[in-house]
Amino acid sequence: QFHYDKEWNVNCLLSGTKRWVFIDPFRYDKDLQWSRGKMFRPKNPLNNKWTDWVYLDPDSVDLITQNKLRNMEYYELIQEAGDCIFIPYAMLHQVQKLDDGLQVAASWMFLPETIYDEEVCKDAPLDEDLPLAAMDTLYMYTGKGLIPQGYGDPLGFVNSLKQEMTDSGEAYLSLKSFKKMVTQGDAILRSLPGKKKKIKKLFDQITSYAQDPSLGLKIDELNRVPLRIWAKPAAEGDHEGPLPCDHGEEYQICDDKEWEKINRFVDARLAAQKDRPRSPEPNVEP
Repeated sequence: QFHYDKEWNVNCLLSGTKRWVFIDPFRYDKDLQWSRGKMFRPKNPLNNKWTDWVYLDPDSVDLITQNKLRNMEYYELIQEAGDCIFIPYAMLHQVQKLDDGLQVAASWMFLPETIYDEEVCKDAPLDEDLPLAAMDTLYMYTGKGLIPQGYGDPLGFVNSLKQEMTDSGEAYLSLKSFKKMVTQGDAILRSLPGKKKKIKKLFDQITSYAQDPSLGLKIDELNRVPLRIWAKPAAEGDHEGPLPCDHGEEYQICDDKEWEKINRFVDARLAAQKDRPRSPEPNVEP
């Protein structure tokens, strides 16, 4: 389906051929038949409530039920191996493969609020390629289970939890408040088999980051819990429920052992870089 993301996206195709179709939702927001509705905010797109989509087959458009599409401009391009395309955040898009061969692509997605900090990145090992598995990402994915991107923002979930604690007058996060936040609407954790034990286990894992786990997390301690941990309740507690491809799936947290492995790899690359001279800056012709 046509959908938009909250992130910038650079998509590079390694093999295969794809067809992309784009529609500018800023021009046609009021005329599009949104699936969720009231998610897209054309006047304040950085604060879109979340993603939304339009059920539409570009090759077989029903111009009776979707008659307003007659007057909409769209963009189409063919992507071949070696091509990278840039997809602006909030741009409606749909992709289709054009051959039966293996399609391999990589996407780099980053929030539009992201600002490059040269000082922070000055020691980055730029002279060699790092595997994607060594990258610290907001939507950490282990390769198994539910893919968290497309569900609630982990940081947004933390902020909602802070508000719930404030409204409830809680000094420490309670199991009651946590359960309330992850079982709203059609949330996975509302109907998952063994949900009571799973919610308690997740609550205990989060609480273990408190200065005093016997008391629990204070509001100003919620940020001590890594976002890779918060990604689980943010996804499984999303009130809109699972995407069609995620029914029966659970989010698999990147555990501390795997996280330490990532850090050791990056630290080793940084140490190796310090032992050898950096590549000279390329000459730039005026």
